[in-house]
Amino acid sequence: MLSLSSMNASYEELLTEIRLLRSEVASLKVENTRLREENARLKEQINLNSKNSSKPPSTDQKGTNDVPKKKGGAKPGHPGHFRPLFSTDQVDTFVNLRAENCPSCGETVRPSDESPSIHQQVEIAPKPYIVTQYNREIFYCPCCRKYGAAPLPSHVGSSAFGTRLSAFMGFLTGTCRLSRRIALSILKEGLDLRAAVGTQSNVENRMSAALKSSYEEIEKQVHDSNETKHVDETGWKRWGKRAFVWIMSTASGAVYKIQEGRGAECRDALLGSTARKRVAFVTDRLAIYRFHGPHQYCLAHLKRDIKRFAERAGLDGEWGQVMSEYLKTIFELWRDYREKRRNRRSFRRKSRQYRDDFEYGLLVASTKGRHSPSLKRFARALLRRAQNLWVFATRDGVEPTNNQAERDLRGIVITRRISYGSKSERGDRFIERINSVVTTLKRQGKKCLDYLVEALGAWKTGSSAPTIFSQPCYTP
Repeated sequence: MLSLSSMNASYEELLTEIRLLRSEVASLKVENTRLREENARLKEQINLNSKNSSKPPSTDQKGTNDVPKKKGGAKPGHPGHFRPLFSTDQVDTFVNLRAENCPSCGETVRPSDESPSIHQQVEIAPKPYIVTQYNREIFYCPCCRKYGAAPLPSHVGSSAFGTRLSAFMGFLTGTCRLSRRIALSILKEGLDLRAAVGTQSNVENRMSAALKSSYEEIEKQVHDSNETKHVDETGWKRWGKRAFVWIMSTASGAVYKIQEGRGAECRDALLGSTARKRVAFVTDRLAIYRFHGPHQYCLAHLKRDIKRFAERAGLDGEWGQVMSEYLKTIFELWRDYREKRRNRRSFRRKSRQYRDDFEYGLLVASTKGRHSPSLKRFARALLRRAQNLWVFATRDGVEPTNNQAERDLRGIVITRRISYGSKSERGDRFIERINSVVTTLKRQGKKCLDYLVEALGAWKTGSSAPTIFSQPCYTP
């Protein structure tokens, strides 16, 4: 039999073991909670895509998008787009066709009094270029005791490629998202012209020098404009090293600038004195964007961030779903206003309720203890800048998203992915100048290639490039 002392000792051992087990269970619970949070965070990272983060659509995995694709082609209610006929003075050859028999039944037909049906066909000539040979007389100068050749005209230059062809080559690589070798392949196969990669680089350098004054004109106009300014940046490569393409875009023009960093100094180099003006800006929520005037945060970025919270489980997911509905309703009201189905006063009054509910939801998330720490930080950061969420609702000419700047940067991103950026300072200047000029010309409704030809021709003769803006886009 066990004695009482041995039984007491057994109870004490059991109590000690129970305490140890309880301590171990508590530590395991803490570890389990940490692992669950880490697992949820990793799952969230795996599920990031262009719909719930700032990742580009090209990184989305195929087959993960459950949204049905829109049917291609024309949409009901959209105006049709038709190719206009060339005028008679633009037609090179006229061919009159007559019908002898009906193509359906073969019966003999007779002419009618109706106007003829017109069919125009455009074709590329077998040799769509002109070759001009300059025979330069060789002379001897008795004073210099040297031989020389008669100088070329100033508008010709020393290049083997003329002004229009050079402008076309710069246009292909600068704004058409083509690599140099593909652009040269187009010249070879389409025009039967051969050129080396180094020749293409020299053409780009001359094009960049010709557009320098035009770039400075655009920069001044965009800086001095009272229009809303959309500012953004994206990655760039210079000999494999990290750089950034900055853009400041308005309704009348856009300025691109390639810089090595992404900080406040690079921001000020792009904006200049504009940052001190009381004009409206639209940006993402990057910390360096701080302005004296009205500042609108991009709600498209905000919508993606909130969708990421809505995909979580538990209280964070419920909060994200409710906030997503608030934003969706605000966007629908804005769309009605833009399409003139609702006036400005009605939009402000109707959206006010949802804007207030959205801010209240941020307040709840920032103070309620059951929400995750990441959601609390997110909500508190937005509350501190809540005035930057709704500038578009109170100020005319301001958009709720920064889509304009992102669309303007899309071509730069494709160029970077195809050509891997640039390899020199000279290449950077060419990219920022020609993209600034072409984007601004499109906003002005002007023909891009014609302007590039005029600017390059003016540079060859030492005269100034033609102005881009028909009239100033700012109020003195």
